[in-house]
Amino acid sequence: MKSKVGLEKLRGGYYTPEAIAQFICDWAIGINTRGILEPSCGDGAFLKEAVRKVMEINPDTNLKHTIVGIELFEEEAKKASIYGTKVVAGDFFEYYKDYIAGKQKFDVIVGNPPFIRYQNVDSSSRETAFQLMRSAGLHPNKLTNIWLPFLVLSALALSKNGKLGMVIPAELFQVSYAGETREFLATFFDRITLITFQKIVFEDIQQEIVLLLGEKTSCSKGIQVIELNDLQDLSNLDLSNFYNYEVKELNHSDEKWIKYFLSCEEIELIRRLRNNADIVPTTDLFEINVGLVSGENSFFLLNHEMVKEYQLGNATRMIIGKTEQLKGVILSERDFENLVEKGKKVYMFAPKDVPFSELSKEEQEYIKYGEKLGFNRGYKCRLRKNWYCVPQSWEPDAFILRQVNRYPRIILNYANAVSTDTIHKIRFLDGVNPEYVAAAFLNSFTLALAEVTGRSYGGGVLTFEPSEIRKLMIPMKNAELLDVKKIDQLIRDNKIEEVLNYSDEILLTNGLGLSNDEVKMLRNIWIKLSDRRLGRKEKSA
Repeated sequence: MKSKVGLEKLRGGYYTPEAIAQFICDWAIGINTRGILEPSCGDGAFLKEAVRKVMEINPDTNLKHTIVGIELFEEEAKKASIYGTKVVAGDFFEYYKDYIAGKQKFDVIVGNPPFIRYQNVDSSSRETAFQLMRSAGLHPNKLTNIWLPFLVLSALALSKNGKLGMVIPAELFQVSYAGETREFLATFFDRITLITFQKIVFEDIQQEIVLLLGEKTSCSKGIQVIELNDLQDLSNLDLSNFYNYEVKELNHSDEKWIKYFLSCEEIELIRRLRNNADIVPTTDLFEINVGLVSGENSFFLLNHEMVKEYQLGNATRMIIGKTEQLKGVILSERDFENLVEKGKKVYMFAPKDVPFSELSKEEQEYIKYGEKLGFNRGYKCRLRKNWYCVPQSWEPDAFILRQVNRYPRIILNYANAVSTDTIHKIRFLDGVNPEYVAAAFLNSFTLALAEVTGRSYGGGVLTFEPSEIRKLMIPMKNAELLDVKKIDQLIRDNKIEEVLNYSDEILLTNGLGLSNDEVKMLRNIWIKLSDRRLGRKEKSA
């Protein structure tokens, strides 16, 4: 018999708190509800609450004709069957193909679909799920998590006036692989409600979740976001007041949904500025790519003492491997010297890409040392012709942080260093002044846009891939009036608000002609969204 923890890991999810199952069933099930489906019922948390609600409305209900639960694991299906509903022990996607697609509709579908990555799903089940999605006009790929087909197919199984209530990873808001699903949901449902929590509500995992409540037919169309602190707030949420929150127009695109944490006025301001000719896409200013992938930083990254010990001075180059090594918006030669003096690993072993026999004795000895420890057998290393040669590409003019705490920034590379893949590299286009760009990047509009564009998970860190940096924009009118050295020192002194006061006046007020209220609104957007994600980190600690 599998332990509960082991089974949870295998199922790709954790059992739903009673307060969530109770709330969703109270919201979704009404006097006219005839058919209810739970596509991944586990031990029956949602079935229990669905039975309670249905029997409150009509004690004479035939539960086996009204409610059906599906569960892949027979052990769990047996537990769920105690509530008197129909429970099918089997694969949801196979059941959907055989008994639901084109044959049956449900008034209510509720659940907490499993969170399992593509490669960990049984290949036959995965192919069935993806084929069903493709039949609906969607295009799943190897990044697709299995909760997505659960969500999409459940929506497609709703009746004309159906309701869907599901526990979904907050990835729905922001990951690229869910973009097509966001577009599908925005088109499929008249009204969507997203309930979010400031605290992590699944105790054993750091995964942030949202409650997705979709109404296929509604006279009040749009999307509303309700932010709660914890499950106690959910228990206290008055369903009679449920529709009094601000409703935003649903954007029928694959844009990230993090913007729906903003007011309609704030969303409109961001959208208007995105179309302002004086605000320049980063793609018109620089190229961006990931840093070097060593395959084994513990071998390739050295401090000064190690370089001396192994006599590798002629086979190293300067490298930045951690965000904390970058201060301000300029990396100077003096900054690099300080890192060396502190014993930081800021040298990379970089011998010439030649046969082993042509390397120096010292280089050969160090490579043999690495092979003795098995570094040559690592995945990235063993793919190379010479495992000890890290592939190089263009030299960076600047860096931009991949993961940030409070805000992103561009750091000018005056030390001629390279970076690992924890830090992205930038090369400015011809005719672009690097200092103007690095200085102008730190303004309230760009930082607000960064919060909407980046990705954040339970830990509160804001993450950017190169594709997301390419979607950012920078107001460049009057950028030549900014003093990059002044900004550099203020950032080193942890005075971001002073930087924004300085740059906003020059770029946003004088350059773009924005009113004081508009500038204040942009600042508040950045503060609100960054405080929200950083608050999750503190509350989950």
